[in-house]
Amino acid sequence: MNNHSAFLIRLSAFAALAISLPASAALPFPLPLHGEAPEIVAAAMLSLAAVAVALLQQRRAQAAQERGNALERQLHSERGAHAEAENALSGSHEVLCRLVRQQESVRQTERARIARDLHDELGHRLLSLRVELALQQAAVRGTSPAVYDKLTHAIAKLDAAIRSVRALVGGLRPIAPGQSLRQAAERHLADFARLHGLDYRFDAGCMMDDSADRERDAVLLRVLQESLSNVARHARATMVCVTLAEAAGEVVLKIEDDGIGTQPASRPDVRSCGIDGMRERTEAYGGSLTLAPGRRGGTVVCASLPLFRTTTYA
Repeated sequence: MNNHSAFLIRLSAFAALAISLPASAALPFPLPLHGEAPEIVAAAMLSLAAVAVALLQQRRAQAAQERGNALERQLHSERGAHAEAENALSGSHEVLCRLVRQQESVRQTERARIARDLHDELGHRLLSLRVELALQQAAVRGTSPAVYDKLTHAIAKLDAAIRSVRALVGGLRPIAPGQSLRQAAERHLADFARLHGLDYRFDAGCMMDDSADRERDAVLLRVLQESLSNVARHARATMVCVTLAEAAGEVVLKIEDDGIGTQPASRPDVRSCGIDGMRERTEAYGGSLTLAPGRRGGTVVCASLPLFRTTTYA
């Protein structure tokens, strides 16, 4: 190794030491530049610059790595907070669904009690009154035509009251013991169409008659009752089509009418409360409810509930 190479090596070492020291610090010894040739001094300065650039790049890389680590820690913390928020939201939704289901269970129990009282008390009393009026009518037959006609009108009104009580009992207790959802829906639709003078079509060809989930069936029948009530009050329809089917792990109930359809968004819709109630019932069970315009005008209400529940709300 010649003298110039040894000089460059020593100069590079001195440069590295100088760069590593703070800016305010002074070297404890002078750089060995006196008495050297100009080209040697130039090469030494280039070496010094190269070492300085390398050290600056190393410091910048180290600072970038530290910033990256800090951002990674912040991202990890934010992900943890997001996961906790999602868990809290899921828990709140589960609690809300449980409360809605419990409230619906209380409603069903109270409806059953009212239906039983109406049937056992008011229904029997009305039937007894009808029997007495019929006996009085038979007693005055041929002797007092005016009284006979009045009793005839009274019995007709009483028969209408008895039918109304039976309809109320049927509405309060939608699915009788031993009756399937298909049978209950067809019965309610037939009674509704006869009462309001509408044509109807009912299709439940692929629906099973046996169902172990009475709560799900009660929810679907409540949706049918509320939808038909809206049709009678607001739709001005002449035809109602109801479809009940099982498909893709769901039970789907669709009610379509040929009425005037939904009101514009600028006008308040008095049906919104009933629709909200139907939606709360279906969502609490894990299903969904949608409203859409019909193909021939009117409105299509579609409720979908899972055929088998995977989550149980205690």
